[in-house]
Amino acid sequence: MAPRKIYWTIFLCIVVLSACDKISQPLQSKIINSTLPNTPPNFRDSSATSGPSSYKNYKVLVEDCMGHLCSNCPPAVFVGDSLIAPTATYPGQVIVMEENMGDFAKAGTVAGYPPYAFAVDYTCLAGNTWHNQFQSIEALGYPAGLIDRRFGPANIYYLNWDNTINDTLIPNNSTPSIEINIHDSCWTLQKIIGVKIQVTDVRPLSGNYSLEVVIIEDSIVDWQKDGLKASGYDSLFLHRNVLRGAFGNNMGGLPFGSAIPPSVTSTSDSSWISYQTYDFTKGENGRAAGWNMERCRIVAFVFNEATYQVVQAEMIGVE
Repeated sequence: MAPRKIYWTIFLCIVVLSACDKISQPLQSKIINSTLPNTPPNFRDSSATSGPSSYKNYKVLVEDCMGHLCSNCPPAVFVGDSLIAPTATYPGQVIVMEENMGDFAKAGTVAGYPPYAFAVDYTCLAGNTWHNQFQSIEALGYPAGLIDRRFGPANIYYLNWDNTINDTLIPNNSTPSIEINIHDSCWTLQKIIGVKIQVTDVRPLSGNYSLEVVIIEDSIVDWQKDGLKASGYDSLFLHRNVLRGAFGNNMGGLPFGSAIPPSVTSTSDSSWISYQTYDFTKGENGRAAGWNMERCRIVAFVFNEATYQVVQAEMIGVE
């Protein structure tokens, strides 16, 4: 396959671990069904301001494209785990999303397995849209993924992720070009998350950029085909940071995010604020009602609309 097609094929794969605490000033009841508030709700700032997880540090976004029917995919998941572990070279500066897509992610009965083994559908509108937009990644063969949506072999093959991130990207980016400060609030009973995301341009950028906000769910234990095991499967596989859906509406959100005013990205110290909500009882056409909200996280990232390259990412737990 020609390099150019490989890059576009891989691009298609082109998101919170703490309890949802009650806060003194929850969102108002008018913020329902993922509609935006008329006035800003009382947000609680959950973004770290210091340390490795500070929003002022450059963060790398790793997107691991896979499916529960892919027996070659577990090794890439394990590499992703090592990048976000407390013992990682840059703990707190790498965000990994498991994105289930394509034929290997299909749910249903599989011959030779119990009917419930691969019955759960972990795909979502955002992941399916990215998959369909740029042809199938499966032509390359799983496992594969992207680092900051950069189109090069070093960013695609999972065995190169560690060196690309720890030896090149983070050392060469002491500060991000854009800061993403996520503020959030939670109304426990209604399970509606209100998010205020402030994007601040640190240094001028050329081109147009968009903000994408997604929900991921960590530590889902379920079936996974696994070529590393003699049985060929793992019925208790730990799926980490699974992409569940995008903010924007109950039908699956906005897969390509919201456009950031060019006047912000082209001017240093300019800021833009986006208010968004996510309804855990109705999101993704009702499927969100079954997610474990306490294990969900909010991931936001800014990307170039022409090249799709991610310039900064941020993540916080749902609180």
